[in-house]
Amino acid sequence: MNSSSRNSAGIARQLRRLPTPVALVVGVLFGLFFARLLSWTTSTTTWRGHTVVAKFRQQSRQPIQLPTLGKRERVFRLLSTLSPHYTKECTRNTQPLYEKQARERYASLIGHKPPSRNSWLGGFGLGGSVEPDYQDHQTASRDVAEHKYFFAINLYNSFDVIPDLFATLFHVGAILGFHNVYVSIYENGSTDQTKALLRIFDALTRSVGMRITIRTSTRTRGQFNHRIEYLAEVRNAAFVPLHELRDAENEFFDTIVFMNDVLPCVDDLLELIWQSRRNNAGITCAADYMYHDEIGSPVFYDNWVARDINGTALENAPFEAVFHDPASNDRFQKHLPIQVQSCWNGIAVLDPEPFYLPPHVHFRMARITEGECSASECSLVCNDYWEAGYGRIMMVPRVKLAYDRHVFDIIHPQRRNLTAIRGYVRMGGLPDDPRTDPQDRSWFGPHDRLFTEEETGPLEFGTGPSKVWCWGWDGAGDLDGPDVDPIWERMPNKSTSPDAVIIRHIRSLPY
Repeated sequence: MNSSSRNSAGIARQLRRLPTPVALVVGVLFGLFFARLLSWTTSTTTWRGHTVVAKFRQQSRQPIQLPTLGKRERVFRLLSTLSPHYTKECTRNTQPLYEKQARERYASLIGHKPPSRNSWLGGFGLGGSVEPDYQDHQTASRDVAEHKYFFAINLYNSFDVIPDLFATLFHVGAILGFHNVYVSIYENGSTDQTKALLRIFDALTRSVGMRITIRTSTRTRGQFNHRIEYLAEVRNAAFVPLHELRDAENEFFDTIVFMNDVLPCVDDLLELIWQSRRNNAGITCAADYMYHDEIGSPVFYDNWVARDINGTALENAPFEAVFHDPASNDRFQKHLPIQVQSCWNGIAVLDPEPFYLPPHVHFRMARITEGECSASECSLVCNDYWEAGYGRIMMVPRVKLAYDRHVFDIIHPQRRNLTAIRGYVRMGGLPDDPRTDPQDRSWFGPHDRLFTEEETGPLEFGTGPSKVWCWGWDGAGDLDGPDVDPIWERMPNKSTSPDAVIIRHIRSLPY
């Protein structure tokens, strides 16, 4: 036996004498070191769930600044739970009739086989122990199994909302089918620990088999960059995998869900998707709210983008004064879906065909040299949808979104109806009715507001307005808002044609 063999045998004997816990630690460290060596030598990446190599390799991650001790403590406290902070209360202790309505309403969205005994929403706080009727589910499963959803998200300093955002994505993905969902996140310029938290949720998302691409950047808007041009580029960056998958793997998606850094509940997303597909809508939006210090209550937020079907701007006001058109205002106060000229409002569900087919819609700034009003990049997408013949744009007031906990708690108050909370039967056997319950009639009512028949029927779409109120933002630099006089901008003749609201892409739900 030569000297090298004797040395190897001696090392092996020494290792066998090590206590079991120490040996385990040594093995783990060696495995991590070996995995690190492999990652250094890897030259290509593959999309999870696919065997072909992606056409475009993901960009290398940007280095991040080491957190302070205070930030580290904050991260560890958050990671000790890895659960939603605010939205976990959305569907807890819901009234039984709402649970039944929700199970029946969203059953057609299930993209997988349901569990044998328990409700498919039971694990998310929306279901009970009673299984819904699945007599037609085999047919429905075949129809929805091929419906693919592309979630696009832009994030900036979003540390506080990421746990809720991802918890909702996990739950919604479980219902739609993880194999049917692709998540694309583009984050840039954050100065908090958003990047670090995204890396952790990147691994968690992949662990459940849901495909995800997270791209981060240190880029920020320069002092002299046009605000809308910059925002359009950031939003288009979240769409890059949509086109990569089409070009590299011939994969197409049936529905796009574009989300801002909001706090959505599981049934918020399901309702928007359900309404979008029920109505074969081009764009389907929620309603978002911010706190108004002078009024002392939340008001409608995204009025720079949202336009009524008569072309007027929605107002940053309490719910009674948001819409100018009487018919729209009546539906808004009844929480019924409304046809609008444009909206975004925190979450927008889009028909992807205008992105795939000519004229290949994308986020852009206005063509100022051609006299186009310098509107929001989201408003311009809505205008382009009208011109492309996908003008079925609608707003769903039932879905109320907040960007922080303060507003979230106000617009989602706890139900105080003991009849519903304790499961009592009303005197005389009268059923729960949202038209007679004061809490359901109030605007900021409980999240488990019962559905009415009017919310289930299809929305009737009419032609668009010939003119739209536009308050432009032409300047660059640090500006607080629109900087030019508002105008009534004339829309293309295609917007006022009945052809603009016909169904071009059938995405209907199976029944």
